[in-house]
Amino acid sequence: MKKLCACTLAALVLLAGCKKTEAPVAIQQTEVQETPAPAPAPKVEMINSVMIAGGYWRLTDEDTMKWVEYAVPGTRVQAYGSTDPASGDRAETKRQVVRTTDNQKRDFIHIQFDGHDYWAQDYSIVVDATPAVVVGNNAYLFTKPSPDAMGDKKLDVGTVVGVLNDGVDAASSPYADKYVKASAYVNSHLIEGSYLAKDAVSITAKTLLAMQIYNKLAEKDSKGESLLTDAVARKDLFETALSFELPDTMQDMFLELFQADYPGEYPEEWQN
Repeated sequence: MKKLCACTLAALVLLAGCKKTEAPVAIQQTEVQETPAPAPAPKVEMINSVMIAGGYWRLTDEDTMKWVEYAVPGTRVQAYGSTDPASGDRAETKRQVVRTTDNQKRDFIHIQFDGHDYWAQDYSIVVDATPAVVVGNNAYLFTKPSPDAMGDKKLDVGTVVGVLNDGVDAASSPYADKYVKASAYVNSHLIEGSYLAKDAVSITAKTLLAMQIYNKLAEKDSKGESLLTDAVARKDLFETALSFELPDTMQDMFLELFQADYPGEYPEEWQN
């Protein structure tokens, strides 16, 4: 019995020795590949903008643009835009779409007005801008913010423009504080990024409203007849506009229009 136990013990020791000499089992490690983080999506934002012509359009289910209504020049709207997080560049949301009025393809900018979504043709809107009215008799366009860069084109008193919010770079000219950068729509042509003398335009809300009232009163049909014929409505609009303190150039415009309605009369608001 003791002999058997000794043999058994020897065998167990040998087995244990054999186990110690066996090569260790290699554990295969899988290298974990890190998934790169997705590029940040452009940040959607609303950009303060100005309608200077044209009107509002809606995108149809057929992916065409349908006319809705005219826009009052100087109306503030917001353009849908996005900012590239990598570069910081900002751009409006633009699409080229066929319009149903004539089946022509045009560039449209996505906007929001009065809480509703619309689209505006690119010529009719100034993105990232503030509305202003030309009030100077000599509102010449300049190619750069400098008195020696005056062009031969001049904007009429009462023209509604969009003054670009990025302003004039002070480093570009010692006269930068004397000019504004603006865009206008004149005689069916878009004038982009020209410069105007700062004292040739007004950005006050009452001047803009007065000009919008003037345009409403002066609007005529194809026969030259006033579209607004209600005498009471016309009188109310005249009284509102004439109660504002307006530049002399705009007062002259209103006086001519007023006396066309009331020959030989003079506005009571200006008799003091």
